[in-house]
Amino acid sequence: MTSVLQRRLEGLYGLERRRDKLNLEGTRALLGALGDPQASFKAVHVAGTNGKGSVCALVERVLRATGARTGLFTSPHLVDFRERFRAGGRWPDEDDLAARLERIETLPEGADRTFFEVTTALGFEWLAARGVEWAVVEVGLGGRLDTTNVLAPRVCAVTSIGLDHAEILGDSHERIAAEKAGIFKPGVPAVSGVEHDAAATAIAHAAREVGAPLHQARELVEVKSAQYGPWGMRLGVRAEPWGVFQVQTTLRGSHQRENAVVALAVLSLIARHERHVPLAAVRTGFAEVRWPGRLEPSPVVRRLWWDGAHNLDGVRRMAHAWREDMSMEPPAAIVFAVGRDKDARAMLQRLGAFAPAARLVLTHTANERALPVEDLACHAQALGLAHETAPSVREALAPWLDHGADGRGRASGRVLLCGSLFAVGEAMEAYGGAPGALQ
Repeated sequence: MTSVLQRRLEGLYGLERRRDKLNLEGTRALLGALGDPQASFKAVHVAGTNGKGSVCALVERVLRATGARTGLFTSPHLVDFRERFRAGGRWPDEDDLAARLERIETLPEGADRTFFEVTTALGFEWLAARGVEWAVVEVGLGGRLDTTNVLAPRVCAVTSIGLDHAEILGDSHERIAAEKAGIFKPGVPAVSGVEHDAAATAIAHAAREVGAPLHQARELVEVKSAQYGPWGMRLGVRAEPWGVFQVQTTLRGSHQRENAVVALAVLSLIARHERHVPLAAVRTGFAEVRWPGRLEPSPVVRRLWWDGAHNLDGVRRMAHAWREDMSMEPPAAIVFAVGRDKDARAMLQRLGAFAPAARLVLTHTANERALPVEDLACHAQALGLAHETAPSVREALAPWLDHGADGRGRASGRVLLCGSLFAVGEAMEAYGGAPGALQ
C-alpha cells in the first residue's frame, strides 16, 4: 500500500466498532453526498453466519462468466485492504483508492464516520466508477443494521445461522436469524439455506412481514450426487433453467455443498427473471472461483493448511470436512488464534476431539480484538488439553515449517492454522498464498 492510503486506513481502524453508530443514517448521508453510487448497479445481497463469502464468490464468478461487468464486495480482507473491492476480479489501484478516501474525508458527511461506514461508501463509489453492472455484496455484521443494507438488491440470500456476535445480534438462533433477515426487501426474492428449525421459522416470518418472496435453496436446487476430496468438490444437480448437470470446484468440504446450493438458487432466480445465465457460465464460474483462506493448503508450504473457521459452527464444519470429506490424517499440529468475542473454550474442546494427538499451539494475531494467549491457555488447561504458546502467528508456525527446526524432534505432518481470518492473513504474509489482484 502507499503511505497515503496506509495513514488513512490507520485512522479508520480506530473507529471500527462503535455501538452508538449502529444505524444506517450515516451511511445513507455519506452515499448521498457521493451521488448515491449504489443506485448505479444491480446487486445481490448475502447475509449469514458462515458461508456468505463463498456464496458471494461463486455468484460473482458465474455472473462474470456470462460477460457481465461484475463487482465483488466482501469483508474482512486477509492481507491487503483492497481485497474487499473487486471489479472483474481486479482490485483498486492504490492511488485511486487513496484519492477517493481523501475526498470522503473532506465531505461534511464524512466527519466522525466509522470504519464500516466509510469502507462501504468507498467500495460502492469505486464499483460505480468502474461501470459495474452487477455487484455481489457480502453483509459485514448481522444484516438489518449493517452498513451495506442501504442497497436495493435484485436478490437477497441468507446462508446459515449460528451463535456468533451474540453481544450485538442476540443470544438465540431466532434473534440472530431476524437480524440477518433484515436485508429482505418488499417484492425482492430471497433465498434461504437455513436448516435450523427455529432460525428457519424466524427467517420465514421476517420474509412474510416485509413481503419478500422466500425460496428455500434446497427446493430450487436438488443435489443428486456429491463427491469430495482434497482436490475440491463435484456435484450433480438439478436446477431450473438448466435441468440436470454437473459442476466442479476447488472449494473443499461438504459444507461447501450447502453454499453451492445457495449460490445456484440465487443464480437460478437471476437466470429466470433478470439475466440469461447459460450453463457454460455456471460450469466455468464454479471451476474458476477461488475463495482464499478457506480450508486450503499454502501454495508455497504444502504441509501448511489454513481455514478461516472463526466460530464453533465453522470449526465443526472444518473438522468434518478434513476427516470425513477429504479422508486426511489428523494434523500433526494445530495453531489456534481467536477473537475476544468467540466461544474459544468450545472451539478448543472441538479441536481436541478432532485431533487429540496433535500438538496444540496457542497464539494471537495483531488485531486489536484478538483474545490474549493467556486467556486461551486458561481455557486449554481447564479442558485438560496439552498445549504450548507463542507470541505471534509467525512464531507459532516457524518451528513446524521452517528449515532447521528447533531440534526437539517434532514429527513431520500437516500443520493446521485456524480460528481467525486475521491469523490466516498473517500466515499468508509469512508463507505465501496471499490473494492476488486478479482472481
